[in-house]
Amino acid sequence: MQTNIVSEGNVRIIKKVGGSEAFYNPLGEFSRDVFVKLFSAYALNKGENLIYAEPFSGTGIKGIRLSVEGKGFSTFIFNDINKGSLEIAKKNWNTNNVKGKGIFYNLEANDFFQRLVNLGRVDGIDVDPFGSSSPYIFNAIRSVKGGGIISFTFTDTQVLGGIHSEALEKRYHIKAKKVQFLKELQARIAITNVILEASTVNIAAVPVFAHVDKHYIRSYHIIKPKASLAGELVKDIKYLTISDCGFVSLEERPYCPYCGEPTDTVGPLYTGKIFDKDLVKKAHYISDDCERCADLFNAALEEFDRIPFYYDTKYIASIIKTSTPSKTSLIDKLNKSGFRASRTVFCPTGIKTDAPFGVFKSTFYQ
Repeated sequence: MQTNIVSEGNVRIIKKVGGSEAFYNPLGEFSRDVFVKLFSAYALNKGENLIYAEPFSGTGIKGIRLSVEGKGFSTFIFNDINKGSLEIAKKNWNTNNVKGKGIFYNLEANDFFQRLVNLGRVDGIDVDPFGSSSPYIFNAIRSVKGGGIISFTFTDTQVLGGIHSEALEKRYHIKAKKVQFLKELQARIAITNVILEASTVNIAAVPVFAHVDKHYIRSYHIIKPKASLAGELVKDIKYLTISDCGFVSLEERPYCPYCGEPTDTVGPLYTGKIFDKDLVKKAHYISDDCERCADLFNAALEEFDRIPFYYDTKYIASIIKTSTPSKTSLIDKLNKSGFRASRTVFCPTGIKTDAPFGVFKSTFYQ
């Protein structure tokens, strides 16, 4: 039996008042856990009295949790185009042990972003619509102060995974197919979209974190109004060469050097670093009360993120028809052979390494 009252983190919210019901997604709880930690970690460097805004408030749970559990933010601006939802968000704000000031708007999202610009912009924004954040990226970025933080949610996971290639090319202008590094591909497509939208107005949307669940992709960016830095990010947008045998390369190759079959191309795709290790370290430090968050941040700290893809050991084992070896054992063997190797936040059976593909495969037989 469904209840109208939800307890999550340190807050309690209602979803329905009278004939009005606000959107609440229970599958996004961990995403909200991570959000609170990362925005709080950001605030540790920025001090107090920061301003937070969200264009798609629903029940208001995300901003309310940041107020109750988080650090640094003292003004919270909620917006929802649905008046009933906005009233529920107000009620939830008033019935929780919030810290700071709550402000509420009933506007279409892009009109809300313009209102924020008129108010002098904000320090942090979370863009969490149903579906893709793509239609809102340009205006959302413009409403963040220089040095501010912005996060985006993309729930069109099948499109971003290359399952619907025509839709992917139409919506994101990227060519892809199903690959072994599926979740990182999804994250990098989302990040590419954000970087390119920001670059059109000479703003650098610097990636600082990303993670992927089967229901959503989340990317976090620091906004820097600097044309040269925006250009550097765009330079990191390249193509990957892939083969069904598991080979992946940043070099253009018409045929796979290992299996000899014609290759496919994925891209254009952001291939630079995703994690700001200093920010992640702070988020990890304040995650004592969230074991799953701490594990995620710890994996990001370990990740060798100079490589824009991972090898899925389960996939490679199926291709070369052998059992899947221990991930820890493979990483240890590669490190002892003089290569960099690590686990990845994007896949429990994935490995990041700078070892040549042939060397990586050979470790399966050692």
